[in-house]
Amino acid sequence: MTIIIIIYLIILALLHARVEIMIEGKSGWALRLPCWRIDNCVTRFIIGKEITGYHCWLIVMFLFLFHSPFLFISWNIKKELLTLGLFNWYWIAEDFFWFIESKYYGFKNFKKGRIFWHKRWILGIPVSYWGAGIIGSLLILGGI
Repeated sequence: MTIIIIIYLIILALLHARVEIMIEGKSGWALRLPCWRIDNCVTRFIIGKEITGYHCWLIVMFLFLFHSPFLFISWNIKKELLTLGLFNWYWIAEDFFWFIESKYYGFKNFKKGRIFWHKRWILGIPVSYWGAGIIGSLLILGGI
């Protein structure tokens, strides 16, 4: 069952990335979209960049989507931790797929200095991936 969930989330992340590429084009991070933006010390500390209305609503929508199984199965804290852990890893996959699938970026441009909204990198990986990956892994471990 675990491998099926992982495959499902990878396919969902890939499809989501392709839709987002069509919406954002070469600009990325909703740069050309008509949405609100919050850029302050809090958003810079938490996510390392501004938050946009576009991304905020996407996160809320996918949080609801990830919790939809609880309409059909019973909820408990372990299932919630697993759900939130997978949710974190989903966003890493979706964001990475956005770059490798985009004709404007591609894998060769997935590096520091080429992506204006990923300013902080460690060992060739955006800091936000490290943070979401660590938190996601801890949540998953708490849920199994």
